[in-house]
Amino acid sequence: MTSADPWARGAVSGGARSSGSGGPGAQVPKARVPVPESGGAAWQADDEGLARLPGPRRHLDLLEADLLSGRSCVWYFPDPFVASGRADFFVDELAHRIDGVITVPGAVSLDDRDPAPSPSGRGTSPESLASLDATGPVGEADVQDDPYGDLLSDLVVAIGAEIPRASPSAPVSASTLQDRLAKELGVTGDPLAALADQAAAGLAPHTVFVRCWNETSYEEAARVLRVARATFHEAGLSGPAQPRFLFAARAGDLPRHVLGDTSRSSVHWWWKVWNRLDTEVLMAWQSRGHADNPAGALLRRVTDAVVAEVCGPDIDGALLLRDAWGGGDLDSLRAALARSLPDEQHPGTAYEPSVRMSAAHAWAPDAELHDAWADGSVESWDGRIRLVHGRRLLDPRSHELRVLVCHAQNRVLLPLIEEARTALIHLVPELLRRGRHGLEDFCAKARPQYKDKNGEATASPDLHELEIGGLSAAAYMLNLTSPQRHRLRSLHTARNTLSHRTPLEHDDLVALTEVLTTDWTAR
Repeated sequence: MTSADPWARGAVSGGARSSGSGGPGAQVPKARVPVPESGGAAWQADDEGLARLPGPRRHLDLLEADLLSGRSCVWYFPDPFVASGRADFFVDELAHRIDGVITVPGAVSLDDRDPAPSPSGRGTSPESLASLDATGPVGEADVQDDPYGDLLSDLVVAIGAEIPRASPSAPVSASTLQDRLAKELGVTGDPLAALADQAAAGLAPHTVFVRCWNETSYEEAARVLRVARATFHEAGLSGPAQPRFLFAARAGDLPRHVLGDTSRSSVHWWWKVWNRLDTEVLMAWQSRGHADNPAGALLRRVTDAVVAEVCGPDIDGALLLRDAWGGGDLDSLRAALARSLPDEQHPGTAYEPSVRMSAAHAWAPDAELHDAWADGSVESWDGRIRLVHGRRLLDPRSHELRVLVCHAQNRVLLPLIEEARTALIHLVPELLRRGRHGLEDFCAKARPQYKDKNGEATASPDLHELEIGGLSAAAYMLNLTSPQRHRLRSLHTARNTLSHRTPLEHDDLVALTEVLTTDWTAR
């Protein structure tokens, strides 16, 4: 593996992806997670599986709802998401949901398109893209990939004209976006007016899909969007009755500043799409098999939670790490992570996540992290800004990996420790040493001494609110067996460890899973 991009780890195998010229019904090869050299993932995830996950489904639902309501949409993807072909797949996935989609073929081929145009300077600059207008030269691949070349040749032959033959190196003129849309509609005039006329005549309105990464001029795409809005408004079309456009783009393919007034359009970003549930569902689909006992099943739950927390928005990386690490201490986790990560450092914008929660909950990356999002370095995940690539976690001097493991263990284990505490409290009245201690004495010993702001003692919680530490302190008043005392000590130690943001060592974790899967009444 040579690419540091998580989406590139899902790169197409068995041929190139559709560049959008095949329409919504085009067959798109499956993207697969490759088998790592260290032994390999036993399962390969394809894009069809990713599209079924909760996060992407919710994202597609929002886009579908906006389009069906008659709103044109601009859909922004990170640069690596387009380079890997997954953006093309999700555009096709959205097209399959909607009737009457017209997919406009691109002006450039998949092989010739710029890998990452962006205002920040990655790839071709916006100025150079703008200079490639509708009459600009294109290369030989454009002649080969022209979806109308054969049709044009047949028409010329039919009228007896001579077919012009260009040498492979001779430039040819690229058709404009409107020209290509007109050919898709089968009209010779203004395609936007034709769309409006068809809708005004009561025909089902079309939805036009444009992949801006296959275009040569973002100014032209923005102009089509602006003119379309004006044309449909003048025709008196509104709501679900009006035609609409979907412009899928990277940030540099269609900069926000060229869109003009977007009050009648919707802007969607591939941001805050992946969440923890996606990772957990993806891992649940690939079961590790049945555990030999309940404690083993719980241990696997904790291990999967750690993988999800460590990888965050790196969906593909989570599958690779899960296959490389079946549990263990921090050193073994760090070693497995090193085997799962690509060899190269990610070349994108360096960015340290800020603590501002508002940026993570926003529906679009803000200016501070826009470049890092565009190059695939940063995502919003589970209410936090997360770096996608985990190589920073390999530094043994960093405490970040330890903190992430602790978060995962807390998420799974603390609710179970709380259930064990509640179960023990229900048994306290019958476990009291009769004739020596009463329930009030036990509560007085087990409850902490609360004091108000003046330092005076206040009312303590009742029996059902006693904490695990208090129960452990007053355990001598209970008629407990040795295994029960061991369980209580284990719960108390684990609760204190996790509450101080320290992950449990592997041996302690294994022992705790045994405790949590054993009833208090078991002897």
